[in-house]
Amino acid sequence: MATELYALRKSMCLGLSAATGGLLAVLSDIAQKQDASAVEHLQSALTGVLGLRTYPAVVVLALVVLAVALSFIFSAESNKKAFYIGASILAIMMTAVPYNAPPSLSTTPIAKSVAAPVSSRWWDRLMIPGQVYAQSAPANNKSYSVDIHLQTDNGKAVSSATFTLIDASSGEVLGRSTVQSGDFSFYAPNRPCTLRVKVDGYEIADRQLSPASRAMTIQLAASRVPVAIQRIFRK
Repeated sequence: MATELYALRKSMCLGLSAATGGLLAVLSDIAQKQDASAVEHLQSALTGVLGLRTYPAVVVLALVVLAVALSFIFSAESNKKAFYIGASILAIMMTAVPYNAPPSLSTTPIAKSVAAPVSSRWWDRLMIPGQVYAQSAPANNKSYSVDIHLQTDNGKAVSSATFTLIDASSGEVLGRSTVQSGDFSFYAPNRPCTLRVKVDGYEIADRQLSPASRAMTIQLAASRVPVAIQRIFRK
């Protein structure tokens, strides 16, 4: 009985060490790489390939669980080794899902139509390359101009802001730009899109875009929660 309790206690300690290593690796990835985070890119990959829209926090939890599983798969004999194995989940994650920066938001009218995403089953996304959809999608979309003005509830001027355009249906990131101003103008494709605005020291703001909302003032609420933490709780 004592031997079984010792083995159970040792396994729990090893699992906790691996989970700690995995969690620290994932949090450092989110905090240091910002929009280049492998966690967010893995979330985008799940959306694009499997059509599974989820929160980055769910991806973080899955990676921590995988880190614990790896510590037992590789038979970690000490808490130190389990910690290192758990932390290696970051290297595995970056290798499996390399980062590809999204294009900048277009500041000129889109000459060529942006193909609308085709609704398909998850196994079609696995078997058929994305280029096929782009070639076969209808080419009748046009772009429209969007003028954004940012205001803060504490009256401070916005010195830097990141604007991300997301397809409302698929969750795919269509473009991202960081500007040194609180005013920004760009062209959006004529289909349902969400504009996400990130400014350090403020809550992340999401706004639905449409041709009817060409000029928009976005009110930013001050927040003590770091933007990196806010991001993991948004789809």
